[in-house]
Amino acid sequence: MPIAAIRVDMSGKNAQEKFASIQFACPGCDGEHHLPAGACKKGDLAIGHDCCPGCDFKFAAGLDAYTAKKAVEKCAICSCEEFYIQKDFNRQLGLMVAASSLMVAFLVMLLSGHLSGLYCLFALAAVDGLIYWKWKNVTVCYLCHAIYRGFESNPRHSGFYLGNEEKYKHLRIDWIERAVKPK
Repeated sequence: MPIAAIRVDMSGKNAQEKFASIQFACPGCDGEHHLPAGACKKGDLAIGHDCCPGCDFKFAAGLDAYTAKKAVEKCAICSCEEFYIQKDFNRQLGLMVAASSLMVAFLVMLLSGHLSGLYCLFALAAVDGLIYWKWKNVTVCYLCHAIYRGFESNPRHSGFYLGNEEKYKHLRIDWIERAVKPK
């Protein structure tokens, strides 16, 4: 299901706008970029992204063909066809929330007793599970680690598999060397 953003217009009514974006680290300029997918409009002229905005690194495919209504089949940056799905959440923040929850539950155990500490721990775990269940998924390319937000889900994509990461680790080095090689 695509991500929907709330945009407030001048009439005060909220309008739902569907969007999709691609975040990637360019091998040419080492810049981190976050570009909208699909054709962009500049005045009356429709333009699509086909290269890095920071350098002349050419994408494997233009971003104008990637829309929120389609599932990701092939990476626009490197043309890889293997992806994994993960939650669109900052990992460091998630670890801080988990550690803080454990500390709060431990303090409640010390101050109020073991039973109330366990209730607190279960309540915090339930809130964490609800947040995890409601949070959106993103699709990530194994080769270039490009992050695809707001696209339809592809049933062929599953969670992270370490075997694929090991396979693509060596291919990633070769791809970066080929991508930045002077022509």
